[in-house]
Amino acid sequence: MISKILIYEVHYSNFNRYVIPLSKYFVENEVSEKVVMVYDSFVEKEKIKKNLNKKITNRNISKVYKELKKKDNNSDIIFINYSYRIPDLYWTYKLKKIGVRCYQQQHGMYAEFLERSFLGYFSAINRKITYFKYLFYFLLKLKASVFLYLINKDFVKSENVNNLISEKFKKKIELIQSDHIFVWGDYWKKWFMKNHFYKSVDQFTTIGNPDYHVFIKNRVQNVEKDKVCYIAQTFVEDGRMDRVDYKKIIDKISETFKEQLLIKLHPRSDKTIFESVINNGGELLYDFPITGYYIGHYSSLLALAINEDANVFLLEINNEKIPHYFLNSANKVFYNIEELCHTIIRKDRLESSQEISYFFENKETHPFEIITNFLINII
Repeated sequence: MISKILIYEVHYSNFNRYVIPLSKYFVENEVSEKVVMVYDSFVEKEKIKKNLNKKITNRNISKVYKELKKKDNNSDIIFINYSYRIPDLYWTYKLKKIGVRCYQQQHGMYAEFLERSFLGYFSAINRKITYFKYLFYFLLKLKASVFLYLINKDFVKSENVNNLISEKFKKKIELIQSDHIFVWGDYWKKWFMKNHFYKSVDQFTTIGNPDYHVFIKNRVQNVEKDKVCYIAQTFVEDGRMDRVDYKKIIDKISETFKEQLLIKLHPRSDKTIFESVINNGGELLYDFPITGYYIGHYSSLLALAINEDANVFLLEINNEKIPHYFLNSANKVFYNIEELCHTIIRKDRLESSQEISYFFENKETHPFEIITNFLINII
């Protein structure tokens, strides 16, 4: 049995969606003696759902790190984080230095260079301060190489800089890499090797798409073929798109489809953006509905829709390129909302050309079980 597992996140919604279920699985299946859900000072911890299991605790990661730093041996402790954001990489670096084994679990769709606004990326003031502190820690401690990598992956987005890092600074980047990554499909192994300079496919394990087990498998679904589902994304909430521009799109589809429209909200969706949906008789949901038509951009939940053999139509907005695996596996990509709405009204059926399972695999074995088997075998 593992002595202690630390699971780190930076958003309260991801604690509720990912961290708590995984923590419960670990303690209920006696994988670990103790699970500590660790967070940074900027996390809205009051919004994290309460957990009654005494073997699961919530703690500030800085305090946990100070305690572990005093120990002689931390090899019996596991650290799991959910992304390659600046705080994830900061704590991976710090904990690896004191002997903790560090792992990463994919939590969504990744793009080579995701469009971000600089200030929007850091959002609230407490988050800004912490992110800047971690960013400049890397500049001072690991010099220009890691700092350049962090700035490029989130803001500059230059292929030339990426190539320079790959040629000159790979050794430095290894210091902030996870020991192993659990990915949703085999495609992501090469993606991480290309974009984050991992050495080998042996550093990855494919666990499948967890959304399949959350929303589809072992659940009775009401099929509503005449309904249209829009899968919301956090363009506004993450500071990547102006609220007025995004709301125009929502207002258009709500006015077009009225009571036919179902909005699959993101856990962090601002519901006030979707007021016109309610006013026109539509519905807001957190669950994933089975419908005849789906509208989206590049949410990983689109993989569920594609695997359900529905009509999946994508809309490119905000100058954010849709990844190639959705371009080829969706029924059609549109560049204006009017044409998309007219296509659904006409009930056009367009065939896709590519399987999605290489990118988002639906495994019969639950992802938590695959992660557990891996961790137990390395202890």
